[in-house]
Amino acid sequence: MKRILLVITALIAIILIFNKLIYNDRLPPNYQALRVDVNRNKAVVNSISMMDSNFSDLRVFDRILKDNRILMLGEMMHDDGETFRAKSRLIRYLHEKLDYNIVLYEAGQYDMWLMNKEMENPTMQLPKKSLAGLGLFDFWWRNNETDPLINYYQKSKLSGKPITLGGFDIQFSGRLLADKRAKLLEDFCLKNKIDLKDYPLLKKELNNLEYLTLARYADRKLDSTAKKQFLNEIGKLRYAFQVSGGDEEQRVYNRYLADIKSNYEKSWSYAPGSMASMQLRDSLMAQNLQYQIDSLYAGKKIIIWCANIHTFSAAYNKEYLPLGTYIKKKYGHQAYMLDFSSYGRKNDAGQIVGKPGKLAIENLFHQTGVPYFFLDLRGLPDTTQLRRPFVSVINQGIEEERKWTDYIDGIFYIDLNKRPTYLER
Repeated sequence: MKRILLVITALIAIILIFNKLIYNDRLPPNYQALRVDVNRNKAVVNSISMMDSNFSDLRVFDRILKDNRILMLGEMMHDDGETFRAKSRLIRYLHEKLDYNIVLYEAGQYDMWLMNKEMENPTMQLPKKSLAGLGLFDFWWRNNETDPLINYYQKSKLSGKPITLGGFDIQFSGRLLADKRAKLLEDFCLKNKIDLKDYPLLKKELNNLEYLTLARYADRKLDSTAKKQFLNEIGKLRYAFQVSGGDEEQRVYNRYLADIKSNYEKSWSYAPGSMASMQLRDSLMAQNLQYQIDSLYAGKKIIIWCANIHTFSAAYNKEYLPLGTYIKKKYGHQAYMLDFSSYGRKNDAGQIVGKPGKLAIENLFHQTGVPYFFLDLRGLPDTTQLRRPFVSVINQGIEEERKWTDYIDGIFYIDLNKRPTYLER
């Protein structure tokens, strides 16, 4: 028995050693050249604190964004607290020094419009600290990392250079708006002499608008015939809004209903996170965003806050064209896609977790010993190895080998990320 165990142990050891030699230790042939290119081209960022007013380290963006109008700021994950801090400081710099006065989030188009309106002229008697919850998802406002930025937005409203906030998503995003949606829609209909009795199913489900985006809940409440009727009533009400007039509020509610209808169609037809679901959502976000860029904010400089994958300016695969592909195709070099990446993150115990596999370029980034730096991929010469395919975890920590210069224009590297510290409000 002992001899059998020894043989098995030896076999396991041989397999592990073979696996390590064949797979884990085989670095790409251009690894050393990549290391040289990273060190040669990185621009060191001294701080990610929004309170740091010494912007000498960010002046590199003066040249890079000279002819830019649209800056897409990504993030690996929606709970990367250090990325939130870095984006906040960058937004302050762009606003104060480069005249970017519009910030649009991957959040509900209507929700963010209402949030911005309340920040300018409060009517809902909500605490000032909570106004951001009308439009933003909780992870983008209810934490210490973004709190200085939210305060900055609000203070800007009283200055000569106010920041206008908006959204372009088809989803509901403002949790603090959930119990107000029905009343706000009813009041708007009453104001425009539209009787919701003409839309019986919509009127019946008015308090369940957000729950109905959950396919299982919708299946319990509505059969296929009722779903069709429900969507038709939303379409009819939208048409009634169009007929009733054309001021700003009516245009917003018109687009709001279009987003609601599209959100249901996506949620009821495709599995959450599927390529088909993402394709539909990104195509609709692109329509909303292009409308705002061309009509609402024509000629203005715009910052777009979203996930890294939505910034990609080339097809992710045959099924999915990210938002960035539409933006880059239409606006070309006027749009700059800046994504954020990290080597790992510290957990609550201070341990480094989520380290990438050894083929990922984030290992080279980590080996520089620099906590924060920026790589302008767009400005690199054709001879650099960074213009060749390399492995990165920039998309949600997934190791992918791509020619990343086809997808993004720059990388903002934060060596160690961490979860935000959430506030109780």
